[in-house]
This record gives sequence, C-alpha cells and structure tokens, in this order.
Amino acid sequence: METSHRLGLSFVLLLFFLCALPAYTQANPATQTQPPTQGSLDPSDIGAGLIKLDVVATDSDGKTVAGLQTKDFTLLDNGQPRRILSVQAFDGIVARPEPPVEVILVVDTLDIPADLISNERTSVEAFLRKDGGHLAQPVSIFTLTGSGLWQVAEASSDGNALAAEVAHNHQSTLIRSFRGMPGISPSLGVYEPPFLDGMKALGDIATTERRKPGRKLLLWVGPGWGRGSGAYAEGTGSREQTLYTICWFSTLLREARIALYSFAVGETDPRSQSYKSYLQGVESAQNASYMNVYRKVLAVQSGGRVLDRSYDLVQEIESCVREAGVFYTLSFDPPHADHADEYHALKVQIGKPGLTARTNTGYYDQPYYADQPEPATRRVTVDQLEQLLGAIHSQGDGEVARQLSTLQLTQRVSETRLASWTAATRGKKTQQMLKTLADASAFMPPPPAEVAADAPPDAAAQLRLISLAADYLKETMPKLPNFFAARTTVHYEETAQFNQASSRVDYEPLHATQNFKETVLYRNGSEVSDAGTTKRRKRNTKDPYLITYGTFGPILGFVRDAIAVPNALTWSHWERGPNGTRAVFRYAVPIKRSQYRIMGCCLPGGEGTNGFQALAGYHGEITLDPESGAILRLQAEAEIEGFPPIDSSNIMITYGPVDIGGKTFICPVRSVSTMRTRSVTMKMEWDEGFRTYGPYLTMLNDISYEDYHMFRGESRMMTGFTPKPDEPSSARPPAH
Repeated sequence: METSHRLGLSFVLLLFFLCALPAYTQANPATQTQPPTQGSLDPSDIGAGLIKLDVVATDSDGKTVAGLQTKDFTLLDNGQPRRILSVQAFDGIVARPEPPVEVILVVDTLDIPADLISNERTSVEAFLRKDGGHLAQPVSIFTLTGSGLWQVAEASSDGNALAAEVAHNHQSTLIRSFRGMPGISPSLGVYEPPFLDGMKALGDIATTERRKPGRKLLLWVGPGWGRGSGAYAEGTGSREQTLYTICWFSTLLREARIALYSFAVGETDPRSQSYKSYLQGVESAQNASYMNVYRKVLAVQSGGRVLDRSYDLVQEIESCVREAGVFYTLSFDPPHADHADEYHALKVQIGKPGLTARTNTGYYDQPYYADQPEPATRRVTVDQLEQLLGAIHSQGDGEVARQLSTLQLTQRVSETRLASWTAATRGKKTQQMLKTLADASAFMPPPPAEVAADAPPDAAAQLRLISLAADYLKETMPKLPNFFAARTTVHYEETAQFNQASSRVDYEPLHATQNFKETVLYRNGSEVSDAGTTKRRKRNTKDPYLITYGTFGPILGFVRDAIAVPNALTWSHWERGPNGTRAVFRYAVPIKRSQYRIMGCCLPGGEGTNGFQALAGYHGEITLDPESGAILRLQAEAEIEGFPPIDSSNIMITYGPVDIGGKTFICPVRSVSTMRTRSVTMKMEWDEGFRTYGPYLTMLNDISYEDYHMFRGESRMMTGFTPKPDEPSSARPPAH
C-alpha cells in the first residue's frame, strides 16, 4: 500500500488509515506515479464545507427548476443564516453528476395481501420497461419478504433486463434473513419487535450506499404502515438508546446522500397519517420515540417525499425519478456544538418568487466537528517555561512531566536550549515531555532574544543572498555522493476526547507511541529506505501512522519553486544560530504555481481505504548561511482551507555539516513533520455500521539523522561550500 501511493522523487508526508499524504512532485512527469483514483475525493470537495446538502428546487407546479445561482440560496441553521461555502448545479443535460444519481427500488411485500404484492411488481415492471427499457438513471432493485431482505439486481440502465428479474421473482442475494418466528432474532435468539425488520433493512441498504460516492434516490414501494414501515409507537429500550438510533439514521442518510421516497400501496390504516406529528427533530432523549424513525418521517427529513394512497404507481415512480436530473449540492461548516448530538434544524430558502427548496430538514452537530484547542492547555513562552522548570524541578519526575503536559509553547525552542534543559533534568519522563514540547513548537516564531536587531540587507544584498542559494542548489546539491545514513523516528500522537453514547475516550496530549530506526540510502538523487533494517515495535496495522519521505534532496524543490516564482521570497530577519548569524527569508507559493500535492488515505467513504488528492499552496521560511548560500533550515506549511480531511500539514528540516568519506557535506540532521487531521470513526447500530469523521487528531514525527557513511566506497569532491566556524556578525554581508 505504501509504494502504491508514493510519488517518485517526491517529498512525502504519508498518513495511512486516516487522512493525509502531502507530496512535493517534481516537474518531470516520468518520475511520477498516478495517485489513487478509485473512490478518491471529489474535486468539488476542495473549498467545500464539512456538511453537504442535496437540494431540489421546484416551482408551484412541482416541476424541478434549473439555472439557479449561489446568490439565490439562503441557508438557515436553527433559524440563523449560515454561510454557504460551495454550490454545484446539475441540470440533467449539460451539467451531470459523476457518478450518476442511482435509483434504488425496494419492493416491500411484508404482511400485505397477494393482490397488492402483484400490483407492486407489475407497476415496477411497467416503469422499467418504459421507453423501450432505456433508463435515464441506473436502477438497483431489492425486495423485502417474510424470509428477509434480498437484492434482486445490481444497478443497471437496462430496464428490460431488470424487469425480467422482477417478473420472475428472482432473489439473487440474501442481505438479511428474517427466518424464524416473527420478532425472533435468528442470530441472537431473543425477542425483537417486528417493526425492526423494516428499520434494519433500511439500515442495511443505507450503510452499503454510504460506501459509494454520489447521490441516491431510495424509492420504497410498500405499505405505509406495519412491519416494513418502521412504525412503532413504543420503544423497546431506553430513551437514550432511542435517541442514538434517531441520530444514527439521520447522520447515515445524510452522509450516504440518500433521499428517501415512501410509497403507500393500498393505504387504509388511519394511523399512517400520524407521522406528521413527528417531523420535528428530536433534541433530547426525553422526547425520543421510535416513531421518529418511521419510514415516512425519515422520507421527509432526508429531503425525499411521502406519496400516500399511491393509485398510479408507475406515474408516481416516474415523478420521483425525474428529480434525479436537476438538483443542487450545497455545503457548509456547522457551528460549534455545546454537547454531543446537538440537533440543528435546517432550511434552504430561494430568493425567487414561487420557488421552494427541499433538502434535509436537520442534522446532529458534534463538538468535534470544529477544531478547537484543548481548554486545559496553557500557552507559555520559552522564558516562562524555563522559569517554571526552575520552580518545579525538585518535584518528582512524574509530577513535573504531568505539569509540562498541560503546556503549549508560543515560541520555538532552539536545539541549544533544549539540550541545556535536558542536561539539567534527570527524569526520563520529564526529558521526553520537554522534547515533545520542543517538537510541537517547531513551527512557532523564535523568541525575540534569538532575533538579531541588525538592519535588514538592502535589495541588492538580498538578491545576492538569493543568488547564492540558487547556485548552492544548482551546483552543490547535485554533487552529493551516494551515501547511507541512520534515520531514527519517534512518532507522537494526540488522543482526542470522544464522548458519545456508544463510547468514551479521554483526551491525552501528544505522547510518544513508537520509536524505530532504519537505514536510508541516498543514491542518484533519490531516497531509498531499507525495509530490512527497520527496527520497530509491532502495531495494529489499522492504526493511523505518519511516514516522512524525501527529506534528502526532493524537499529542496520548495526552495527552487520559491526562487522561481516572482516575489515569492521576501526578507524576514537575521537570526542568531549556534555558528553565527543566519539570514531568514519568508516565501509563499500560490496554488496555481504549486506542485505541493496533498494525497493520502483514508476517507470515511468506501471500505475505509479510499484515497484522495488535492493541490495546495504553501508558505514558510528558508534559513541561509549568508556566506555560502547553504540551506540551514527549511520550513514548509501547506495552505489548506476548505478541505475537510486535513487542517494542517507542516514539515521542518534543519541541516548541518556531516562527515562522509573524509569530506564535509551539508545534510539533514533533524526534521519534524506534523499533521492535524480528522480521524475516522465507526457509528454502529445493531450489526450495521458506517464510517464518518471523528475528532481531530495530531500526529508528529521527530526524525534524527546520523552515522553518515559512503555507499560502496565512492568518493566525490563537493565544491562550493566551506563549513564556517563560529564568527562575529561582521562576517555577514554588510547591511545597508
């Protein structure tokens, strides 16, 4: 899996089984491999919000309306306007969705007379055979019988072939068995109310469709009351469990992009109209009832329709299917939720007379939908942390480490300062926590004391520095010999708080979870990791993990791009380093000039292994030796906005002189890579489940490089750089 997602000659931060893989792709297309495409992120998701709504606009005659613009829509969340982040319009002619909207027909024959069963089947057959059997949308067919839920036919546009399957009452694939006494679970052998048969069948279909991209229309043809409808006035469990089931169906149908259409064949039971009393969303367990998951209620809440007393099934099925062609997809980010499963009512208004919008009527918001800092974390400067260490150093190792775990640095810790703290501390837990804090601060600004107050160089001197860096990349880096290096990686993870009816996980700050060492070969400009030398503890292969690749050479493409893009490099400051003063430039590369591709795995859709990709702009800092132009420190931060899987993706590398074969070269000595991304969690009900975004998760790799030695005894002279000893600031180019 790793090799299939890796780009040749690229810088890669690879996060498996959660979300992200940002890669710097070099311009030579021959060195690239194709990114994953099956189930990959829809391009429309770039710049889109977390929540998507499929909207059908109709006029006073019920006809769908095309041609609306973003300005025509207003979204109300709990009655308050909410910013719409993206709008896609589909007219069924020129603008068509990919994949096409799928129509799912369910023929429900549970507990109804034979003549109504015959009417259902003949009507479905007639619909399928219209227009010579040429269906405008792919159609799949299920049937619900006393023995269980069966899939009659997979999605197809061949209406005649589908009609033949229905006519022969063909039951090809059993999805769920209802065998045994009514109300007795065949797997558990315990009593379950008959109404659960219909609910579980709906759950089976919807969880399967959640793994597929695109919009779906689910047409349920059957009785409007009884066993298959999910109608049941009294719950069988606690109200808290009932509320969980309501939230589960609401979230499932929305994320599966299913609009449910409920047909009532032979409707005679007056209780079937009681659904209208349950259309409002449920805000608390106190008001939860299984009638809130009655099929007709779910149809309205999902943006579908209820078709009572269906006399002409063929015509009514056609009217529903026509809504597959013309629709709009809106997206937005939800507001912060104060508690789990916080219900929000939704309404879409259209600013044109006589037009109405039909979409999901609500959703359940979660606190973790918004990325927010841990409230118990205290932000401190480097000096404040040093003062705190002096005040608590006499306390036990565990207690000092605990207090440090509640802190977050607002300034970058230099390696010199970290080394002094570590030397003054004996406790291993405290030392590890100090290193964790320092790693997490890698992308913060340095303390003011480390920024030299000297005047900035004039424009000519700045151009000279940039020219030195360009020459260094062009003339010096290609002359690096082939060599081996030992790479030691310490992997850190943050455990986000997760509190729902089904599970609870307490927050845990960044902590080391894995430490491994491997040999890296740099050969002909490429980085090769020798898997046979990797020593790491075993871990669950389903756990997310972060891989940093391309530190040797390819990541310097960020610098090349910054130099090549007009006005991308700007002066920042002089910075005091361990061997003298260094020049620091800021840079920014816009997305239109970027080759920084965010790729990775995995999204909630599919089987949890779907990849995605997106280009991103990036910015950061380049720290130079003012004499040679050598790159001493490189920092790159992806500009990610409106990309639901990832909040941030950063890399920092420090370079220093190393000895290889008796010669001195500038090579990486340390790197820190971080990602802030949404986790993926399973929401289970009965024996069914679907993946959805969970709390945010931070991952960090601290990598050190040592034991450089020549590969196969080769030796090449690298000219153009002479390591500089400590020297006064006067050795810099003069400032003007």
